[in-house]
Amino acid sequence: MSHRGPLLTLLSGAVVAAVLLGLSTQANTESTQQTAARAPSQSTPPAKASPSATAPPPIASSSKPPTENRKAVFAGRVVGGRATVAISVKDGQAVAYYCDGDRTEAWMRGPATGGDLDLKGAPGGTLTGTFSRTTASGTVTAGGREFRFTAPLVKSPAGVYRGTVTIQGAKLVAGWIVLPDGTQVGVFTTDEGNPRPAPRIDLGSKTATVDGGTMTVTEAEPKA
Repeated sequence: MSHRGPLLTLLSGAVVAAVLLGLSTQANTESTQQTAARAPSQSTPPAKASPSATAPPPIASSSKPPTENRKAVFAGRVVGGRATVAISVKDGQAVAYYCDGDRTEAWMRGPATGGDLDLKGAPGGTLTGTFSRTTASGTVTAGGREFRFTAPLVKSPAGVYRGTVTIQGAKLVAGWIVLPDGTQVGVFTTDEGNPRPAPRIDLGSKTATVDGGTMTVTEAEPKA
């Protein structure tokens, strides 16, 4: 009987230790499961940006003609000559002016659709060719001579101008081409003809002094 007391004490201590160990293991397992549940899954790939949201917009081709209802003006010198040509395109129509700055000039009008030019005028002026967003090129005939040309797109004040004024009963008509470098090439005539080099345009006031009179100058535009 004297040996049972210590033995029972040892057995009771072992049981208590086993119970405490089991409770500790269960608590650790539950804590691990909760942490795993809160953490993001590593097997899920990150979301990718939509290609349509990041793709750059397409670049417009410069070979296409400008929108037909938008005004475009081209101006330059003819190939192998000092004469100039300018073309104004808008609403599917075009007006062109050929001028050598001395005595020969020609105004031409006609359709300008799909990038094609087919213009006619008097006396005997014609212009055929093509135009894009940056350049117009083709062949112009004026004064009985034919020239090839390539004219770049220009911005104001470069372009083609026209003016009229009546002085002492005589009507004076003038045309000018202003090139991108500021050069002005123009011719004016009277009712009797007699073409002469036109004076310079004051581009600030859009006027020119012709035979003592003041002529109002406007940009030439095609008529629908």
